[in-house]
Amino acid sequence: MKKVGLFSAVAIALIVSVTLISAEETPWFDMENCSFCRHLLTDPHLLDNMTWDQYDIANGLLIVTTVKPEFQASYLKAMTKMEKLGQEMAAGKTDVKVCGHCQFYGKLLMSGAKFEHVSTAMGEIDLITSDKPEVLKMIREYGQRNREEMAKTEKMEKEIKEEK
Repeated sequence: MKKVGLFSAVAIALIVSVTLISAEETPWFDMENCSFCRHLLTDPHLLDNMTWDQYDIANGLLIVTTVKPEFQASYLKAMTKMEKLGQEMAAGKTDVKVCGHCQFYGKLLMSGAKFEHVSTAMGEIDLITSDKPEVLKMIREYGQRNREEMAKTEKMEKEIKEEK
């Protein structure tokens, strides 16, 4: 089965979509409303059975996505849907809504950041790098915002569990 990476799924679409996004602030992660991210909710247990870790490296960001084996098929199905949406956008589909995360990812694509993708048996590894200081600054901002937003999400989930 062909493994499709988040980069390849989003890359095509966001190159086109950056010009379609309004200036108003959108949530950083919007799993329900983002035309890309919502595919990760198709299997209601997928997000609970995968991790998305980021590590700063000298010239950018290393992202490691791991998915439990029993959820690999769900993950690959979501990635394939994202890639299809990206292809539709490249062909002119304009009724696409993206979250702040996907919008910033598109900015990185447009900035000339270098993207590398490796599929693994347990998920994916992505590198976003640049030797240009202004682009490296954007990559760092992207990584930091992701960490901050993930921490907020984890805190909220913990509080909800404690209330039960």
